[in-house]
Amino acid sequence: MRITLSASASGAARQRRSRHVAPRTGAAGHRTRAGLATLAATLLIAGCGPGAPASGGSDGGSDDGSAEASPSVTTDPALEAACADFWGDPAYRTPLSRDVLDRAATAPEVGAEDPFFYAITGDDIEDAFADVTGKGAEAAAKLADWFRTEPEKGKDADREAFRAAWDGVAAACSSTSVAAAWAHEPGEDGTKPAALVCADIIDTPGTLTHFANANVLTSNMFKLVGRSPKSVPSDRMDDVRATDELLAREAAAVDDSAVADAIGSIRKPFQDAIGGDMYSDGLQGPLDELAVACGAAGYEVEPSTQDDEDGGLV
Repeated sequence: MRITLSASASGAARQRRSRHVAPRTGAAGHRTRAGLATLAATLLIAGCGPGAPASGGSDGGSDDGSAEASPSVTTDPALEAACADFWGDPAYRTPLSRDVLDRAATAPEVGAEDPFFYAITGDDIEDAFADVTGKGAEAAAKLADWFRTEPEKGKDADREAFRAAWDGVAAACSSTSVAAAWAHEPGEDGTKPAALVCADIIDTPGTLTHFANANVLTSNMFKLVGRSPKSVPSDRMDDVRATDELLAREAAAVDDSAVADAIGSIRKPFQDAIGGDMYSDGLQGPLDELAVACGAAGYEVEPSTQDDEDGGLV
């Protein structure tokens, strides 16, 4: 079965917030489902993490000589729920984080024209973290404030301040959200859930990548090596190299060999261009392979509804 990936993903805002509708200038991505192990399990195996009980005896063992009880991980239920809502764990279907990235990318272009819309994004963030206290609430407030103050500046909006506020929320959620943990700091190779890798490649706006726009990675790649055969633009070789490096990192990180192999196929036209062969056969076949691998991993890819070869933002 041939699965066609969308050349662009526009209108990323979630409809679940009933008081507003997202703009059509961003990168929506496809809504999908996936399952993955929780970060808490990793911490449990490692024997670290907050909430581990104290040992019963002075030498670290229990008083009755039995084996020491396994450490447990405790989390703030409010923070856990808010972080899952924001980052999309475990399904990564419609995370608020995706909308936040989309709107941050479009703010410099259209924020000055409609600052109220972007201010509403701040409300969305605070709504998600309404029951959270402490550092989690502080981090969410900083990110929300960015949307209330920076978009109205248009092209002068401070993207580095956004990046810092984004990382603050990632750090606050890193103990309870797998996606947040990877957003804050990459983990060990071979341990990133396939569903999260698929979501990052297929559906996540490239706001914080070298592309620095609201397009998803697939759409950005089409402009470099095409969905169907095309010549690679020689004036974009820096993007070609950076994209190959990004794909290499995802292939190394993913915990699923089929997804890793599919990413390897996607890398081929980029590697060919780096080696001097500027003719690309296009990404349709490799992306079909990725769609199958992602589907097998539980992350289903919707077929394209667009005929545009290189659709989306430049």
